[in-house]
Amino acid sequence: MAYGIDALLNATTPDTTVFAQANEFLAAFAAMEAGTAELSQLILGVYHAHAAEVPAFATLAARHPEYPTAGYFLDLALHVVNRREPLLACAGALGWSEENLRNEQAPDGMRAYGDFMTWLAMRAGPAEAACTLRAEQLLWCSAASALAEVLRGLKHQLPDPVTQYFAAVPAVPDRFLRGAREAAAFGLAHGESPAMIEHTVTQVEPLLTDFWSAALQVAG
Repeated sequence: MAYGIDALLNATTPDTTVFAQANEFLAAFAAMEAGTAELSQLILGVYHAHAAEVPAFATLAARHPEYPTAGYFLDLALHVVNRREPLLACAGALGWSEENLRNEQAPDGMRAYGDFMTWLAMRAGPAEAACTLRAEQLLWCSAASALAEVLRGLKHQLPDPVTQYFAAVPAVPDRFLRGAREAAAFGLAHGESPAMIEHTVTQVEPLLTDFWSAALQVAG
């Protein structure tokens, strides 16, 4: 029996509610056991994650230049590029200059994310990549949206660029969900293995769990 796109997307859709509820960083922030130092570490990690994502998405577009896959991957790359200024504004409000962000290494638990993006760019088929990136966006947006709510509820408000950065994308934009579906359907129709796709997607949640938790490892 053919494995359809709806079954594939259903099998690779993460439980975003459980992910946000189990997020150690969010729990620490809500309990006021974490603050701007930890938030600064998170932003440092995001900066380096973006530096890995843009070339990864461009590489995926170059490796899979067909319609509709190339357009989807290039749109993702452009989205990250367009988030650069808000990210730098957020970082600046937390005391980072771009030079310092560039020169400071992200915590250990965050660096595996960039390595995974590089691997995905070089090895994944279009459906494998699309389902993986879709899962990553769903998980990230759920946690970032929850963090924005926590930040808005703080007694002592953080600078606007900080809250605005995390509140800006409360859910995955529809065009990316459509693009992922189209790219995944294309790859599936051209023989990609659903089992391989599902296996790769399962790696995303542990990576992001470690990424967020690593922000709590602030040097004393």
